[in-house]
Amino acid sequence: MLRDFTNNTDAITSQVSVFSQRFKVGAILRHCGAHKQKGIEVRKVFSYLCTLLFCGISMNRDQKTRKYGNMVKKDTSHRFLQSMKMDWNRFLSLLAKEIIDKDFRPICRNDCKGVQKPFFLVADDSSYCRNRSKKVELSAKNWDHALKRYYKGFRMLTLAWTDGVSVLPVSFCNMSTCDDTKVLRGSKGLTAKEKETFGFKIRKLAKQKMNDTLLDLLDVAAAANLQARYLLCDKWFANPVTIFAIRDKGYEVICMLKNSSTYYLYKGERRKLSQIFRMCAKEERLQRKLDRKAGNDDSKGRKFLFSAAISLINKDEKPNQESKIVFVRNRNKKSEYLAILCTDNSLSEDQIVEYYCSRWGIETMFHTCKSFLRLQKSTQSLDYSEIHASTAIVMFQYAMLSWLNRQNSDEIGFGELFYQLLEEVQDTALFHAIELVLTLFVETLASEYAMPPGKLNEAMNKFLKQLPERLKTCLDLAA
Repeated sequence: MLRDFTNNTDAITSQVSVFSQRFKVGAILRHCGAHKQKGIEVRKVFSYLCTLLFCGISMNRDQKTRKYGNMVKKDTSHRFLQSMKMDWNRFLSLLAKEIIDKDFRPICRNDCKGVQKPFFLVADDSSYCRNRSKKVELSAKNWDHALKRYYKGFRMLTLAWTDGVSVLPVSFCNMSTCDDTKVLRGSKGLTAKEKETFGFKIRKLAKQKMNDTLLDLLDVAAAANLQARYLLCDKWFANPVTIFAIRDKGYEVICMLKNSSTYYLYKGERRKLSQIFRMCAKEERLQRKLDRKAGNDDSKGRKFLFSAAISLINKDEKPNQESKIVFVRNRNKKSEYLAILCTDNSLSEDQIVEYYCSRWGIETMFHTCKSFLRLQKSTQSLDYSEIHASTAIVMFQYAMLSWLNRQNSDEIGFGELFYQLLEEVQDTALFHAIELVLTLFVETLASEYAMPPGKLNEAMNKFLKQLPERLKTCLDLAA
């Protein structure tokens, strides 16, 4: 879809315009602090910047070669991107709310237990590299856990909404570090008036610990009234203090656990995750032997190894939250295991595993933004506000692509539609066969015993009344 867009600039501009009009992007921009001071309208500047990023060309080149450079000047674009008053997180959350309410009401989907799936919020971070830049505001030396090396730039903490099919970005923060020794360049000096704006707030969030910033991003989602019941996150956010704080905001937590020094209360004693795993594995082996002797071994069809009921321990060393840990085998290394924590005890183990798989949508969002929307090359500015605004525009583009993908595809594929139709045809054929059998039975009685039609009908009604309810329903449909 994106490759088709890049072939025609007019088509891109048209699609951005249609999307903006449908979801009132201009009104949302004004509501979030983007106001026209002089010259060209804010909506046109925003549309111009979106078109540039979709086309994959720089603003410098566009000013010299394309007609849009004569309408929106370079200085106008930079002033818009560097605005301290524009609340980009609020913009993304309100845009997501509009898209969900208008077009993202999903087809009713049931999980493995036949219950309708809820909505989720997903939190994760990804690297934002600026290795060749030495003077980027708030850039820091960060550790890349995937590549096992340091890089210069930010850690892009992102909160997204998903229904298991589509993903929409809600809020984000390009994180620096709270360790001043790793900051390559500090924040620029701000006036007293600028310290009351969103630009100062987002710089303050970038200097916090990541778990504290996540709680502020959740407040943005709550302010937009986004429907979500569970927060899905990786093991970096899975400490008890953060989990308690997330539950206080009204969300249940499903997260991966890391085998660290964290203690959990299991069977009345404080134990580490590895200790709980060994105890559960021993109990599971004994239970399997008993089940095999009884002929009731159903462990082969399970998606998990075993589970354990534990209690999280808060700061005052008191157990506070009863939770469930589900142990799953690591597909990449079968000698190891993965542990998934869920604070909602009403969910079964299969539901917990299925719901956590919905977290993968944010990984595909990061891949699309970096590989196709050129997230890390969208701007070469040294100003933190402009970097944040450029990232928000890339998030807007991904929301637009997610909406277009939802409009041009159906969750129920052709294969599923075919099988559903085939089931209806089979039911119709069965009812027709039952009708033929009943008709042949009545005709045989009438010819052999010369019974009047009235008595035949009475006998048939008595026969039908004595049948079970399920068969009676099928015969009524056949009649």
